[in-house]
Parts: sequence; structure tokens; C-alpha cells
Amino acid sequence: MKNYLKQWAALALLCVLAGLAGCSTHGRDIGAAAAESAAAAPSAPVQGKASGRLLVWTADFSLQVQDMGKARSQLSERMLALGGYVEEKSDYGDYSQSFVFRVPADAFETALGSVEQSGKVLSRHVKGEDVTEQYVDVETRLQNNIALRDRLKELLGKARDIQDILQIESELNRIQSEIDSMQARMRILKDQIQMATIRVELRQQEAPKPATIYGPLGYLYKGTEWFVTKLFIIRE
Repeated sequence: MKNYLKQWAALALLCVLAGLAGCSTHGRDIGAAAAESAAAAPSAPVQGKASGRLLVWTADFSLQVQDMGKARSQLSERMLALGGYVEEKSDYGDYSQSFVFRVPADAFETALGSVEQSGKVLSRHVKGEDVTEQYVDVETRLQNNIALRDRLKELLGKARDIQDILQIESELNRIQSEIDSMQARMRILKDQIQMATIRVELRQQEAPKPATIYGPLGYLYKGTEWFVTKLFIIRE
């Protein structure tokens, strides 16, 4: 059984070395594969498509609207028409409401125009975060761990000694935990690349105050007030 353990250690070492070599020699190929597997992201804004990078797009808006209910309904309908959805919304009464929309990355620029048409833009911030290297790194480590897990399973099938079986199973559980974590991270990255995030705050425009119309006694009062004010002015 000791020969099996030596074989397992040698295979694990070879796998790690192969992973390190793969990062340096095939990084460009993996990056191209990552870009192809998340094709929705590069086709969003023109700069992301031209560079072939994997970008996560976000935007933050603050709008002033004349009719809160109408603006809210129209904005939601426009996002839905683009294939998006409302991820989160907060209501702060009749004067302020906020929304978080998710829209397909290839409709991001159209969605920005729809937001700007919904009211008077008070503030606007758009950001594209490059996650290409992060995506490639997670994908490469995930592939290496999957290969190592498969080799450990082969060794486990050949093991006969209880202590050896327990050691291999412990290592298998550790590797599987890392694989699960990396797969979850890959799912999050793919979702962020494929679906852009737009946060919008709507503020109700205050109605203009009506002009004050004084009656005869009102004009008399204002005149008296003006006279008294002028009477007590101290000139230096």
C-alpha cells in the first residue's frame, strides 16, 4: 500500500506542476475560451467587444421625476422589454424610491438610454470592471482540482489499508470542497458578466408653490410691516 501512496503523491505533484505550467503557457488560450463561454459580456458596450475582455458592467443613476408612479411603471416595463428584471426595490414614501435592475449585457447601452429618458438626470456613474484574469485563474484552478480529484478516486478504488483509505478520503473531501467553492464563484462571475446591474433612485419633483394673493387687509398688513421695518433701520 505504501507504493500506492507514493504513486498518489507523485501524481498530485505532477498535477500541481502541470497546472503551474498551464497557467504560463496556455493562459492566452484559456482566456479566449473563457471569453467564448461568456459571450454575452463582450458584446455589451463597444469597448468590451473590441478588446475581447470579460467585463462586469454596473451603473448608478439618480433621477428627478414629475410623476413617481408613471416613471416607475415605464422604467420597469422598458427593462422587462430588454430581457431584464427587477432584482431589488426600496420604497421611501411618495418622494423617493430606488430599484436594482439586471439586464442582458448586450442591451446595457440601450438600458442606459431608457433610464435617462425616464426623468431629469441628477447623477450618473457607469463602470466596467475587467474580470478576465480572475475568471481565467478560477477556471484553471478548477480544472486542476477536478483532475486531481479523479486521480484520488482511482487511488481510493485500489486502496486496501484502512489508514490509507481514510487519508485519501480526507484529501478527497478537501479537494471536493475547493471544487464546490470554485464552481460557485464561476457561476457568480458568469452571471455578473452576462447580466449588467443598473441601480436607479427616483426622486419626486416638488410641486411649485402657488403665488400668494393678498386681499385688502393683507396689503394693509404688508404695507404696515414694510413701514415698521424701514422705521427701525439704523443707518451707520
